[in-house]
Amino acid sequence: MYDNGLVLGRFQGLHKGHQALIDTALKNCRKVLVFIGSSNSSGTFRDPFTYEFREKMIRELYGDRTVIAPLPDIGVGDVGAWGDYVLQMGREALGEDICAIVCGNERKYHLWFPNSPGLSLIKLDRADIPVSASELRSYIANDDYKAFAALTDERIHKYYGIMRDCLVNASESRAVTGEHE
Repeated sequence: MYDNGLVLGRFQGLHKGHQALIDTALKNCRKVLVFIGSSNSSGTFRDPFTYEFREKMIRELYGDRTVIAPLPDIGVGDVGAWGDYVLQMGREALGEDICAIVCGNERKYHLWFPNSPGLSLIKLDRADIPVSASELRSYIANDDYKAFAALTDERIHKYYGIMRDCLVNASESRAVTGEHE
Protein backbone atom coordinates (compact mmCIF):
# COMPACT_ATOMS: atom_id res chain seq x y z
CA MET A 1 0.00 0.00 0.00
CA TYR A 2 1.39 3.38 -1.03
CA ASP A 3 0.82 6.51 1.05
CA ASN A 4 -0.02 8.89 -1.81
CA GLY A 5 -1.07 8.08 -5.33
CA LEU A 6 -1.74 10.23 -8.35
CA VAL A 7 -4.00 9.87 -11.36
CA LEU A 8 -3.47 12.44 -14.09
CA GLY A 9 -5.89 12.98 -16.95
CA ARG A 10 -7.69 15.62 -18.95
CA PHE A 11 -11.01 13.80 -18.41
CA GLN A 12 -12.39 15.47 -21.54
CA GLY A 13 -15.07 12.88 -21.47
CA LEU A 14 -14.91 10.89 -18.22
CA HIS A 15 -15.03 7.24 -19.30
CA LYS A 16 -14.56 3.75 -17.92
CA GLY A 17 -10.82 3.81 -18.65
CA HIS A 18 -10.44 6.83 -16.34
CA GLN A 19 -12.51 5.03 -13.73
CA ALA A 20 -10.21 2.00 -13.92
CA LEU A 21 -7.24 4.26 -13.18
CA ILE A 22 -8.93 5.94 -10.21
CA ASP A 23 -10.31 2.65 -8.86
CA THR A 24 -6.82 1.09 -9.04
CA ALA A 25 -5.33 4.07 -7.23
CA LEU A 26 -7.96 3.82 -4.49
CA LYS A 27 -7.14 0.11 -4.01
CA ASN A 28 -3.38 0.71 -3.84
CA CYS A 29 -2.98 4.08 -2.13
CA ARG A 30 -4.09 5.55 1.19
CA LYS A 31 -4.65 8.99 -0.36
CA VAL A 32 -5.40 9.62 -4.04
CA LEU A 33 -4.87 12.90 -5.87
CA VAL A 34 -6.73 13.25 -9.17
CA PHE A 35 -5.15 15.97 -11.26
CA ILE A 36 -7.40 17.39 -13.95
CA GLY A 37 -4.92 18.34 -16.65
CA SER A 38 -5.38 21.17 -19.11
CA SER A 39 -7.46 22.78 -16.38
CA ASN A 40 -6.93 26.13 -18.05
CA SER A 41 -8.40 24.93 -21.37
CA SER A 42 -12.01 24.62 -22.48
CA GLY A 43 -14.28 25.48 -25.37
CA THR A 44 -12.34 23.59 -28.07
CA PHE A 45 -13.14 20.21 -29.59
CA ARG A 46 -10.06 18.69 -27.92
CA ASP A 47 -10.84 20.36 -24.57
CA PRO A 48 -14.55 21.19 -24.62
CA PHE A 49 -15.38 20.99 -20.91
CA THR A 50 -14.42 23.39 -18.15
CA TYR A 51 -12.35 22.31 -15.16
CA GLU A 52 -15.39 22.78 -12.92
CA PHE A 53 -17.56 20.50 -15.05
CA ARG A 54 -14.91 17.77 -15.15
CA GLU A 55 -14.47 18.03 -11.38
CA LYS A 56 -18.25 17.73 -10.91
CA MET A 57 -18.36 14.48 -12.92
CA ILE A 58 -15.47 12.96 -10.95
CA ARG A 59 -17.13 13.96 -7.66
CA GLU A 60 -20.35 12.35 -8.92
CA LEU A 61 -18.50 9.02 -9.00
CA TYR A 62 -16.06 9.31 -6.10
CA GLY A 63 -17.44 11.87 -3.65
CA ASP A 64 -14.74 12.82 -1.18
CA ARG A 65 -12.68 9.63 -1.58
CA THR A 66 -10.15 11.53 -3.72
CA VAL A 67 -8.48 14.91 -3.64
CA ILE A 68 -9.22 16.68 -6.93
CA ALA A 69 -7.06 19.56 -8.12
CA PRO A 70 -6.49 21.54 -11.32
CA LEU A 71 -3.27 21.12 -13.28
CA PRO A 72 -2.78 23.89 -15.86
CA ASP A 73 -0.68 23.22 -18.95
CA ILE A 74 2.78 24.77 -19.03
CA GLY A 75 3.62 23.94 -22.66
CA VAL A 76 6.80 21.89 -22.26
CA GLY A 77 5.66 18.66 -23.95
CA ASP A 78 6.61 15.08 -23.16
CA VAL A 79 9.81 15.76 -21.24
CA GLY A 80 11.15 15.40 -17.71
CA ALA A 81 10.36 19.06 -16.96
CA TRP A 82 6.65 18.18 -17.25
CA GLY A 83 7.10 15.31 -14.79
CA ASP A 84 8.97 17.56 -12.36
CA TYR A 85 6.12 20.07 -12.59
CA VAL A 86 3.50 17.37 -11.96
CA LEU A 87 5.34 16.05 -8.90
CA GLN A 88 5.90 19.56 -7.51
CA MET A 89 2.24 20.46 -7.97
CA GLY A 90 1.32 17.12 -6.34
CA ARG A 91 3.47 17.96 -3.30
CA GLU A 92 1.75 21.33 -3.08
CA ALA A 93 -1.74 19.83 -3.40
CA LEU A 94 -1.18 17.08 -0.79
CA GLY A 95 1.55 18.55 1.38
CA GLU A 96 3.45 15.29 0.84
CA ASP A 97 5.43 13.52 -1.88
CA ILE A 98 3.69 11.37 -4.47
CA CYS A 99 4.68 7.70 -4.07
CA ALA A 100 2.83 6.13 -6.99
CA ILE A 101 1.30 7.19 -10.26
CA VAL A 102 -1.46 5.06 -11.73
CA CYS A 103 -1.37 5.40 -15.49
CA GLY A 104 -1.81 3.73 -18.84
CA ASN A 105 1.07 1.86 -20.42
CA GLU A 106 2.03 4.73 -22.74
CA ARG A 107 5.73 5.45 -23.24
CA LYS A 108 5.25 9.11 -22.28
CA TYR A 109 5.29 8.28 -18.57
CA HIS A 110 8.91 7.13 -18.82
CA LEU A 111 9.72 10.42 -20.56
CA TRP A 112 7.97 12.40 -17.82
CA PHE A 113 9.51 10.59 -14.86
CA PRO A 114 12.93 9.32 -16.00
CA ASN A 115 14.76 9.73 -12.70
CA SER A 116 12.26 9.79 -9.90
CA PRO A 117 13.57 7.62 -7.05
CA GLY A 118 10.86 6.38 -4.73
CA LEU A 119 8.16 6.85 -7.37
CA SER A 120 6.33 3.77 -8.62
CA LEU A 121 4.38 3.64 -11.86
CA ILE A 122 1.36 1.34 -11.62
CA LYS A 123 0.52 0.74 -15.26
CA LEU A 124 -2.77 -0.50 -16.63
CA ASP A 125 -2.85 -1.96 -20.11
CA ARG A 126 -5.00 0.30 -22.30
CA ALA A 127 -5.96 -2.76 -24.35
CA ASP A 128 -7.92 -4.08 -21.34
CA ILE A 129 -10.34 -1.15 -21.58
CA PRO A 130 -10.34 -0.08 -25.23
CA VAL A 131 -11.70 3.45 -24.95
CA SER A 132 -10.35 6.91 -25.65
CA ALA A 133 -11.72 10.32 -24.81
CA SER A 134 -11.32 11.35 -28.48
CA GLU A 135 -13.57 8.47 -29.49
CA LEU A 136 -16.04 9.38 -26.75
CA ARG A 137 -16.15 13.03 -27.85
CA SER A 138 -16.85 11.91 -31.43
CA TYR A 139 -19.78 9.79 -30.26
CA ILE A 140 -21.21 12.71 -28.31
CA ALA A 141 -20.69 15.16 -31.18
CA ASN A 142 -22.43 12.75 -33.56
CA ASP A 143 -25.25 12.25 -31.05
CA ASP A 144 -24.57 8.52 -30.65
CA TYR A 145 -25.95 8.15 -27.13
CA LYS A 146 -25.80 4.34 -27.23
CA ALA A 147 -22.03 4.34 -27.91
CA PHE A 148 -21.53 7.07 -25.27
CA ALA A 149 -23.50 5.07 -22.70
CA ALA A 150 -21.48 1.91 -23.36
CA LEU A 151 -18.22 3.71 -22.48
CA THR A 152 -19.38 5.65 -19.43
CA ASP A 153 -20.77 5.05 -15.97
CA GLU A 154 -24.55 5.43 -15.80
CA ARG A 155 -24.17 8.17 -13.16
CA ILE A 156 -22.56 10.33 -15.86
CA HIS A 157 -25.35 9.81 -18.38
CA LYS A 158 -27.39 12.69 -16.97
CA TYR A 159 -24.65 15.07 -18.21
CA TYR A 160 -24.95 13.93 -21.83
CA GLY A 161 -26.99 16.97 -22.92
CA ILE A 162 -24.50 19.40 -21.39
CA MET A 163 -21.59 17.52 -22.95
CA ARG A 164 -23.29 17.48 -26.32
CA ASP A 165 -23.99 21.24 -26.18
CA CYS A 166 -20.32 21.92 -25.33
CA LEU A 167 -19.14 19.76 -28.21
CA VAL A 168 -21.58 21.20 -30.72
CA ASN A 169 -20.42 24.71 -29.77
CA ALA A 170 -16.77 23.63 -29.98
CA SER A 171 -17.39 21.97 -33.36
CA GLU A 172 -18.98 25.13 -34.73
CA SER A 173 -16.04 27.16 -33.44
CA ARG A 174 -13.62 24.61 -34.92
CA ALA A 175 -15.26 24.94 -38.34
CA VAL A 176 -14.90 28.72 -38.21
CA THR A 177 -11.30 28.80 -36.92
CA GLY A 178 -9.98 25.73 -38.73
CA GLU A 179 -8.91 24.05 -35.46
CA HIS A 180 -7.75 20.42 -35.78
CA GLU A 181 -7.90 17.61 -33.19
